[in-house]
Amino acid sequence: MFSKKGDAAALATLAGAPTPYREIAERLHAIIRETASALEPVVRWGLPFYVRDGKDVCYIKTGADFLAFGFGEDVNPAYREGASMHPIVWNITTLDPETEATLRELIRKAVG
Repeated sequence: MFSKKGDAAALATLAGAPTPYREIAERLHAIIRETASALEPVVRWGLPFYVRDGKDVCYIKTGADFLAFGFGEDVNPAYREGASMHPIVWNITTLDPETEATLRELIRKAVG
């Protein structure tokens, strides 16, 4: 289904991100793979997605002035019953230990 799969494809895509987002994106890829090794990296629409059973769990999107990390609607770990709004995408400007821990917890929740 996808012509570009695996860590090498995802990392090649992230290598095109501008500094400083390239380093953040590569570290985020590592965090995803360390936290949820069962997720399969695939590249589509120029973005690395991390999928399980054909469903998007999370993705990384870089731009000239941002790095966004998001989750698929079906596995949103930030969903709260009864809430009117649910975050699904975060802009990441740095990866300090606290942010890494938060991301790991969100990824764990998303994969169940």
